[in-house]
Amino acid sequence: MLNLLTAARGAALPVWMVQLRVGFAADRRPPNDADLEPIAEVLYRTEGVRSAAVVPLETGLAVAVGLDAPDATSALERARVLIASCARHAGLGELKVLRTRVTPAPDAGTA
Repeated sequence: MLNLLTAARGAALPVWMVQLRVGFAADRRPPNDADLEPIAEVLYRTEGVRSAAVVPLETGLAVAVGLDAPDATSALERARVLIASCARHAGLGELKVLRTRVTPAPDAGTA
C-alpha cells in the first residue's frame, strides 16, 4: 500500500478533485485496460484517495483523483506523485504532466 500523506487522527482535511493529463516520456504503444488495472488498484488502496478514474489516450493518460489534502497545492503534488508511482508500478515508465486542474470536490466536505 502506498501512503504519501497521513492525516493526524481526528483532523479533518478537505477533499480535492485533481485532474491530470499525462504523456509518456518515451515512445510507446497506447495503453490498454490491462495496463491501467494496476494503476486503479494502487490508487483505490491508497489511504486518503476517495475516487479515481484512469482513461487511456493515444499518447498518455487522463486521470481524475479525489483525495484529501490540506490545500490545493498539496493535493496536486500528492496526485502527481501517486500517478508517477502507479505508472512505474504498471510498467508504463516515466510520465510527463501536460495539464492539471484542481478543484474542491463537490459535496465532499472534509475527510
